[in-house]
Amino acid sequence: MTKSDQKTVRAAGTVLFRGRGRSTEVLLVHRAYRNDWSLPKGKLDPGELACVAAVRETLEETGFKAVISQKLEPLHYVSLGLPKSVTYWIGTVQDDAINAGDRDTPLHWQPNDEVDELRWVRAHRVEGLLTYSQDVGVVAQALERRRNTSPLIVLRHAKAEKRAAFSERFDGQPPHDHERPLTDEGDAYTHMVARAMAAYGITTAYSSPAKRCVDTVSPLVVAPHQLHREPALSEFGFEEDPQRTEERTRELMGVAQPLVISSHRPVIPTILRTIADNSHSLLPPARLKPGQFVVFHRPIKQSGQLSSQRAFTVEHSADALA
Repeated sequence: MTKSDQKTVRAAGTVLFRGRGRSTEVLLVHRAYRNDWSLPKGKLDPGELACVAAVRETLEETGFKAVISQKLEPLHYVSLGLPKSVTYWIGTVQDDAINAGDRDTPLHWQPNDEVDELRWVRAHRVEGLLTYSQDVGVVAQALERRRNTSPLIVLRHAKAEKRAAFSERFDGQPPHDHERPLTDEGDAYTHMVARAMAAYGITTAYSSPAKRCVDTVSPLVVAPHQLHREPALSEFGFEEDPQRTEERTRELMGVAQPLVISSHRPVIPTILRTIADNSHSLLPPARLKPGQFVVFHRPIKQSGQLSSQRAFTVEHSADALA
């Protein structure tokens, strides 16, 4: 078997920061079984999204619940004779005491067979402790990125019942297309969608009123009171008044809190183009398949208000699958 025939081992992890300026620190882990210092990471489970794996592995190794922001360029190397690809996200810990420096480890974390020490290290000193030069490069790349961002996610609803099957089920007289549901496969995938949205810290959803869009984000992603049904994001609303769809998209761009827009295949290109054009950002090259999403990382000020001075950085949920 040649190297090109070997299946790539895929992994994901985080570069966790706390503090600002010269006080910025990075979390490093010591792996007892390899006697090395590295960044939290681990292999993807079958069918798992890389962003979800990054947060899961961080929790398993460190006990920290993390929220991720911008994705870094993946590493590619050979490990144990196999090609390996590792994608890291910049992240923060959901613990005020940790972020304030009052504690360094989770309350109930104990050294274990995989990770026996956690250490917050000043960013300019990680090179002296990290075992692998490639990890030093990952930290340097993360430091160059803007860490204060708020995600705006555009999500295509999970797999839905075909129109023909929906019509046949009602003897050719189906209810309004808004009532067309997710398939069993699509419904099952909403659990992965929820884990992905949680990874980015999503707190609010704006959705087409169609059942398939609503059910993709509620109640697993957000509670019912955090869900806003938006006729302008529906297929019918778009067909009737595409300018209103663009206008509503621009309005949602100005909502500073982390949010997700759940919509349909025919509508999403206009939503994406509107966001890109009004933020001087690049459009993702690939179309969204059911359940896939695009993340626009919007720069925010320390006050929590959106900044209009820089373009958004963009990632496609399928990017880390390559």
